[in-house]
Amino acid sequence: MKVLHIGKLCPPSEGGIEIFTADLLEYLNKNNVKADLLCFDNVSGIKKWNNFSCYACKLNLEFNSAPFSFDYIKNFTKIAKNYDIIHVHSPNPLAEATSLFINKPIIVHWHSDIIRQKISYIFYKPIQQRFLKKAKKIIVTSSQYLEASEQLKDHKDKAIVIPLGLKKERLFKEDDSKEFEKIKEKIKGKKVVLSIGRLVDYKGFEYLIEAAKFLDEEFLVIIIGKGPLYNKLKEKIEKEKVNEKVMLLGKIEKIKPFLASCDVFCLPSIDRREAFGLVLVEALAFGKPLITTNVYGSGMNYVNVNNETGLVVENKNAKAIAEAIKKITSDKQLYEKFSKNAIERFKEFEIEKIGEKIIEVYKEVYEELKINRK
Repeated sequence: MKVLHIGKLCPPSEGGIEIFTADLLEYLNKNNVKADLLCFDNVSGIKKWNNFSCYACKLNLEFNSAPFSFDYIKNFTKIAKNYDIIHVHSPNPLAEATSLFINKPIIVHWHSDIIRQKISYIFYKPIQQRFLKKAKKIIVTSSQYLEASEQLKDHKDKAIVIPLGLKKERLFKEDDSKEFEKIKEKIKGKKVVLSIGRLVDYKGFEYLIEAAKFLDEEFLVIIIGKGPLYNKLKEKIEKEKVNEKVMLLGKIEKIKPFLASCDVFCLPSIDRREAFGLVLVEALAFGKPLITTNVYGSGMNYVNVNNETGLVVENKNAKAIAEAIKKITSDKQLYEKFSKNAIERFKEFEIEKIGEKIIEVYKEVYEELKINRK
C-alpha cells in the first residue's frame, strides 16, 4: 500500500502537526505502508527523512496564512499517480483545491477549521465542502472538535476520531540544552509552571502572566515560544510587576529538560484555534499534571481529563489558573494521582497506537478501491 501525505512544512519543523506527521510517516514505513510527504519549503527538491521521502516545494507566496506554490501543484499532480491513497492534512486550501482534480481516494486529516479568515472563507467554502464531499474518510483529532465544527457538520457520517500521537523514544532521547543550563540555578527550589507555544493571541499567555500575581515567591512561571506578541508579553510582565516570577524565554530548540524539570504544565488558550494542543501530550509523557482552560470545541480537554490528569479551569480567568496551580502543588496525594494518571494517559497517544488506527482506515479504503477496480 502506498500513501502520499499532503502537508505544509517539511521536517524538521517544530510545529505540532509537522512533528506528528513526521513521527507517523516513520511508523507507517516500518509497518508495511510506503508513505511519503509533499510539503512547502524554501527550495524545491526531494529530501530523505527517517525512511520516507519529502517532496519539498518552493513557497511562492502566502495569503491569509494559506501558502501557495507552483511546484506544489505541479508535483502533486505528477506524483499522485504513484500512490494508492492521498492523505491530506487540512486546512490547506491549495492541497484541497488541487485534490479535486486527482483521481485517487482521499483521506482528510482535519486538524482545524478555518477560523480567522472569515471573509476569504466565504469565497473558499464551496471548494472546501466539495473537497470534503469527495473524501472517503475524515480523521478528526477529538470528539469535542467534531461536535463543535460547523464546517464538518454535513460530513459526520464519514468522520472518525483518532487523536494525534507522538513517538515516545524521541521525546526521551538525551537532549542537552544550553538555555536550560543558564536558568538551572534560578529554578532550583522553585515550583515551576511551564507553558510552551507560539506567542499569539489565542494562546492566552497574558492570563498566565496575570496568574503569577496570585502566586507567592516559591513559584516560577516559564513561557517558551516565539511570535508577534513577544514584546507585548514582556511589557505585560513589567506592568504586572511579576519579573521575578515569570520568565519569557523565546524560542528554544531543546525543550526536554524543561518538561522533565517542571512541576506543572499549563496551556491557557482562549479559543478553539487551539484545536488539540500536542504539547500537552508531551507533558503527559513526562508525568506532569496539566492545567487547561474550558474552551468549547477544543481538543485540549480531550487530552487533559479533568480531575484525572489535571484540572480544567474557567477560560480567561487568571485567578482560577493560579488557584489550580496552588491546589495541585500543595496536595502531595493529588499531585501523585495526576502524575501517575498522566503517564497512563500518554499510552493512548503513543504513535504505535495511533499509527495502527490510521492503518485500519487505510485498509478499509484500500479494500474498497480493490473491489471497485474489479
